[in-house]
Amino acid sequence: MAEEFDFSALRSYLQGQMDLGDAEVFLDEPWAPKKRMASPAPASAPVPPRPTAHATAVPPSRPASAPYAPTPASATTAANAFVRPDMPAPRAASREAAPFESAVTPQEFYGQISNEKLYAGKTLFRYEGPDHPTLLLLFQTPRSDIPSGGFLKSPVAEMLFRLFTSLNVAPESIGVTFFYKLPESRNFPPLLEAALRKMLAKELSLLAPSTMVTFGEPLFHQVFGKGKNFMESAGTDMEFAGVKTCSLVDAFAMMGDKQLKLLTWKTHLPKCTYFKR
Repeated sequence: MAEEFDFSALRSYLQGQMDLGDAEVFLDEPWAPKKRMASPAPASAPVPPRPTAHATAVPPSRPASAPYAPTPASATTAANAFVRPDMPAPRAASREAAPFESAVTPQEFYGQISNEKLYAGKTLFRYEGPDHPTLLLLFQTPRSDIPSGGFLKSPVAEMLFRLFTSLNVAPESIGVTFFYKLPESRNFPPLLEAALRKMLAKELSLLAPSTMVTFGEPLFHQVFGKGKNFMESAGTDMEFAGVKTCSLVDAFAMMGDKQLKLLTWKTHLPKCTYFKR
């Protein structure tokens, strides 16, 4: 009988150095599982040594000291220091609600914003995906080379499906939408950004995703403002309009850049507690 050899170590090395041309393995994606190929058996963990009878016992931890509790008198004094009965209550600014703010379904919402001045007479790129997605992908604008309704079948979507599958998010539970819903490259003045953020907040209230991921530094600042540093915030736990949010680098740039993929997988995503590996 021919002797069997274990080439798993050699294969792992070659996978890190060159593309073997195997259509069943995504060698340039650090997160991608091998399709229809058995994974090598993990090395058995070393057995920890058994403690000897004369091992030094670990002393019990000291109980934490009780938190400071103010006396009723000190609490009353502190509260009175901040009471200003002579100041009039602030008046709420009156604002006429936009029609889309009263929408009760996504379809009604898209119909209402299509009548807004910035979208009037144009075909919007609407949300794609399941009702109430587990994960919502947010992009700044649609791509002119990807037709409306076809993003989830595009190569970049397939790449992201493999990424989030490795984080235990099923592809069928992922949806996608756009901050600005036309495939146009343009600068967003502050008033337009504010209007688009308001529309996004309403859209999220109707789609009700569990988590949202934004892509790219320009979109990060449009959603969260200019006061945050993108590279410091990328991958961290954030929130927008009550939805757990994580920001990553531009997915289209990631498609052709292995270093961005490694940065995303090894540096940014480990910061986020919203996903499990």
